Amino acid sequence: MNLGTISNSDENPVDKLINKNENLKEKIKLDKAYLNYHKIIDLQLSYKFSYLDEWMLKQSKMLLEEANQLLKNKNINKTNLKYRVYDRGTIIKADFGVNLGSEMSQVHFAIVLNNYDNPKNNVLTVIPLTSKDSKYNLNLGNLVIGKLVKRVMEEVVKLGIEEEKEPDNFEIKIKIKKILTLLSYYRSNEKNTYACGSLLTTISKTRILKPINEYDIIGRVKCSNEVMDMIDKDILSKITKNF
Repeated sequence: MNLGTISNSDENPVDKLINKNENLKEKIKLDKAYLNYHKIIDLQLSYKFSYLDEWMLKQSKMLLEEANQLLKNKNINKTNLKYRVYDRGTIIKADFGVNLGSEMSQVHFAIVLNNYDNPKNNVLTVIPLTSKDSKYNLNLGNLVIGKLVKRVMEEVVKLGIEEEKEPDNFEIKIKIKKILTLLSYYRSNEKNTYACGSLLTTISKTRILKPINEYDIIGRVKCSNEVMDMIDKDILSKITKNF
């Protein structure tokens, strides 16, 4: 009896049924997760929970972008992918998302701790910063945000900007407006800053927020040696035995 020829593209009916059931199970799990998140959002809790819907949307977009990139580059060596390089001590702003318990959540400034970074590395170890005082946090005073304000002020002085006056040149006017926006933003955050030495974490570079505008120095300014020495001592005291 001639059974004919089965092509490689034909799928075994049993395998097809198994794959269909596996796909169904995955969708059911996703639906259950959605219902759980929906229940949390309906509780209308404050703090990190009020940010949950926004984070879920943002995270799903980032994961979809990563999946599409992986699909696009599946035949390309991963070592060809390049990422921005950050120096140790660089001040960044990152979205830590919504996490369990007392893990760092939401958007915070952070300081890069890596001794070395390279274009092939897509993660960074950082120490998150907060404005909340705690016996577990290291008080850095105004040494971090104050530096950002100082750097923006240097640009203000360089341009001879007077906040009460507007120049006639349109391009200069736009530039001044953007710089003053930065100044206002960093001044609003100019308060005592605390490094969360017990919440050291490694994050994807995808979590790092983009600068507010082209004149923003976030991601380019580094903390002083004084700040980094303070942080090193604090970390050693928290995670080593014989400090």
